[in-house]
Amino acid sequence: MQLSIAKDDGQSVQIAVTGRVTQNDFGPIHEPLAQLLGPNAYARKIRLDLSDTNYLDSSGVGWLLTCHKRIREAGGKLSLHNPHPTVANLLHVLRLETVLDIEQPDAAPPSSTGGPT
Repeated sequence: MQLSIAKDDGQSVQIAVTGRVTQNDFGPIHEPLAQLLGPNAYARKIRLDLSDTNYLDSSGVGWLLTCHKRIREAGGKLSLHNPHPTVANLLHVLRLETVLDIEQPDAAPPSSTGGPT
């Protein structure tokens, strides 16, 4: 996994996440988001662009949930933007849209299942 800052206005930041997000990316003292953004990382509005991330294992899911908790506790906000279809499916199966803010601007509008009116 690689993280890079795509946009930063001081209060909010968009981060591009590329590659596979696996247990190899995390450790007891290795937290990639804090290392990228510094000590005040969690107090900001953070938007993770997941369009170039096609694999997320259980450690990656745990990392997202931990980041969400830390950011919420520090007064910031985490949103996941445009997840790759494989990752979006995993997040949906795990029902993480009930916990995380997941933006899918490229998705088609919901279809109507009702008959003619």
